Amino acid sequence: MSLGPVVTIAYRLANDSKDRSLTILGDGRLTGQSQNNDLGVEVLGNTEVRRVMVRPRVDVTVDDIVATMTLALRDADALFLNGYNSWTDSVERPVNDRMRGLTRAPKKLVKQYVLDGSGDYRFVEEDPRRGHMHGFGYGYVRQGDEVLLFGSLNEDTGLTVIREDLEAGTLTFQKEPPARTLKAGESRELLSLCVVGGKLEDAVDSWLALAGIACRKTRPLAGYTSWYRHYDQIDSWKLSQDLDGTAKILMGMDLDGVDPVFQIDDGYAKVGDWLECDCARFPLGVAELARKASEQGLLPGIWLAPFVCSRESRVFAEHKDWLLCGDDGQPVMTGDHWKGAYALDVRKGEVRDYLQGVLRTVTEDWGFRLLKLDFLYGACMLPHDGLNRGELMADALDLIRNSVGEDVRLLFCGVPLVSAFGRCEYCRIGPDVGLDWDDKPHMRLLHRERVSTKWSLANARGRAHLDGKAFRCDPDVFFLREDGVSFTGEQRAEMLDTDANCGGVLFTSDDMSSWNAAQLECYHNLLHRFKRHNGLA
Repeated sequence: MSLGPVVTIAYRLANDSKDRSLTILGDGRLTGQSQNNDLGVEVLGNTEVRRVMVRPRVDVTVDDIVATMTLALRDADALFLNGYNSWTDSVERPVNDRMRGLTRAPKKLVKQYVLDGSGDYRFVEEDPRRGHMHGFGYGYVRQGDEVLLFGSLNEDTGLTVIREDLEAGTLTFQKEPPARTLKAGESRELLSLCVVGGKLEDAVDSWLALAGIACRKTRPLAGYTSWYRHYDQIDSWKLSQDLDGTAKILMGMDLDGVDPVFQIDDGYAKVGDWLECDCARFPLGVAELARKASEQGLLPGIWLAPFVCSRESRVFAEHKDWLLCGDDGQPVMTGDHWKGAYALDVRKGEVRDYLQGVLRTVTEDWGFRLLKLDFLYGACMLPHDGLNRGELMADALDLIRNSVGEDVRLLFCGVPLVSAFGRCEYCRIGPDVGLDWDDKPHMRLLHRERVSTKWSLANARGRAHLDGKAFRCDPDVFFLREDGVSFTGEQRAEMLDTDANCGGVLFTSDDMSSWNAAQLECYHNLLHRFKRHNGLA
């Protein structure tokens, strides 16, 4: 490996449209237009860290920032590259493997079902060749039980795409440039990377310490969430029955150090109209369920997708000016969920005021103390308002925390993963599980964020090194019930083992009160293993 990555910056002066470039060699020396140094580049760091700061002498537009690092990739046993979204598959792979995205999916289907909404497909060119994988934010190569971890130290200034080139023996780090012109005299960090080695756990610790990221202090969770039992077909009667059953079982368990949870998922309101509960299904609203959960000793939780709205919502019908629009003037779709999902422009003052009001009402007035916040990538679908994707995501997540304060716990889902570090207590680290192992064969041809129990568990193990360091990991739910699910004994055992040992969240969507003696004994043992993983047994 060279002394440091070679960094190339492509830029243009505001008073001169000529394309320019400046290269920083591995030892920190400048080449290219360095004789003028219009960017006012300053290179900081040591053998582990490389930071590039600029203070341009004139107004400057930065078009591209690329760092290239030489590695003996062929000597490595495995390569890990973190996927874009918390749902994106992220596992160790052979260095000569390939990543399949949407290249095999018919374009008509991609458009019809908005399959490219939740991943990076709209802004990262896929390379299906072997030895040309890519990821975001960080990754590592492993040889034996030692790793060399490489990671961005600041995704808040822009996302970082990492690309492998096995033939060349290089990794490139393409940093998202500023989405606006830098003013003369303005100080800006363009790039900050680190390379650390050792055992994986130690390397992750070193990287996060260098990045100034710490896990928020919180307790692990165990309990119930409604999604995989009822999906969006919930009502107050069903949830009241589930609540009573959950409380009966959980409060009879040894929960020392673990907080019991009852969480309401999607289906109580149209997506976007969060304060307008379905009166037919919830005549008393959902606050009554939060009160009952608290009275029975459970932490009340609720699901929201704050940065998107459905085509059927009143927000969509009455506030078209709240929608994020592309260069063509059309609203940006985030997926085909709820008969059409659209991104809100979270930079608009009215949208921010609305979201703050929703979050404060749900927590302060309704009494929910855990928020599962989903489809968060909707805030950074495209650069706008002078901010790039990394800046937009950081701004939107900080808006959430500032709205609810420090006492409300946040569980992020569907989020650009590294942006979530240190900002939430809990975070999903894989796609949704399904009611079978790996869905239908034709569904396996689709995007890297698809529903799959097989891939959800693989991701949970692949990203388990983040647990208790960036946040407490949520590997999604487990099932003990037999009805409605289809798993072999071996698959069910893999699910239980992964959930017990890869995170700080242990949720089920089963009716706990229907468990027989053998299932209750299984849960008792599972909870003990989960507590042991979290240092509580």
